[in-house]
Amino acid sequence: MLDTSLEFLTSELNEYLKLRTNDPDDDRVFLTNVATESGGVVIPDMSIGLSLSNIEEERVFKDQRTTIINEDGVTEHINPEVKLNLYILISANFQDNATNLSTNDYKEGLKQLSYVISFFQAKNVFTVDNSPALANDGLIRKLVVELYSYSFEQLYNFWSVLGTKYLPSVLYKVRLIRYQEKVVQAANLPIEKVKINSLGI
Repeated sequence: MLDTSLEFLTSELNEYLKLRTNDPDDDRVFLTNVATESGGVVIPDMSIGLSLSNIEEERVFKDQRTTIINEDGVTEHINPEVKLNLYILISANFQDNATNLSTNDYKEGLKQLSYVISFFQAKNVFTVDNSPALANDGLIRKLVVELYSYSFEQLYNFWSVLGTKYLPSVLYKVRLIRYQEKVVQAANLPIEKVKINSLGI
């Protein structure tokens, strides 16, 4: 589900940017890593990169062991679903080059990044009802995208870990991705009779 969730958001962003830029043919957003091991930028030039930067378990709403009754009336015990928050980094790789092309500079990258922020400001909750493409997966019920702010120190450490030069970027928190592999841990037959011993023996 990690791949389908991020592919879905990438596709939604691309459709929005095509409308904003009046360019229906070219994708501007790519699901990709930020940098190579040697520190080179992987994101194609003159484009936006969407990258998974962290996965966090959502513990606030964590359930305990789950019990269900199957079609045969047998009580089954399964482990509770795992709920995850994803942190996605959206970076603009528009380098300053010695050309007069307005689409090939730092300013254009900021403009494209502004479009991304506008998109998630206008629509930050994705459901099957308002986003039909989400129904194609069949497992994702809802995605909520929130802007995530961090300090200059965290910013420096973050890009140091990535091992590349800083690119204009914005970080979002995506919740909740739910995993439920329905492996039965135990099963019990239903209680049909209750016997009361009134004699105390």
